[in-house]
Amino acid sequence: MQIFATFDYSTLLEIAITELEAHGVSSIYAVPLDMRKEEPRLMDSLHRADGLSFLDKGMVLAFMFATVGASKGFVWAWGPVIWGLIGAVAGFVLGIAINGLLYLRKRRKRRTAILKGNRGDVILVVTCEEDKTSIVTDILWDHKALGLAKTK
Repeated sequence: MQIFATFDYSTLLEIAITELEAHGVSSIYAVPLDMRKEEPRLMDSLHRADGLSFLDKGMVLAFMFATVGASKGFVWAWGPVIWGLIGAVAGFVLGIAINGLLYLRKRRKRRTAILKGNRGDVILVVTCEEDKTSIVTDILWDHKALGLAKTK
């Protein structure tokens, strides 16, 4: 029986492997995954989208600011149409700026993680007899496995 588990690279993984070997499981194979070196694309295309958008906050804030600007425009000098347009543009620019700052922060965090040498995930493949399956899965879950799969 084969058991596949994913781990963050840490000392818990090493302890889990040592504990598995202490229980008589000798067929253990660990494969470290490489981290992404290049940055993902910023703009989506028609055929490839990641579900994130730079325009969502901008559109919501444009709607909110345009509504407030138009309603206050009845009292202010230039009228509701002009103040509604001014509010829409101001909200859109503010939303784009917020998304840009969040993107830059995430990008800087990812880049420092790569420079610090943080390692990615590790896939652990354990081959054992069927009667030891429950022991192996308990050991893997106790040492903070991210996910687990069993095959015969």
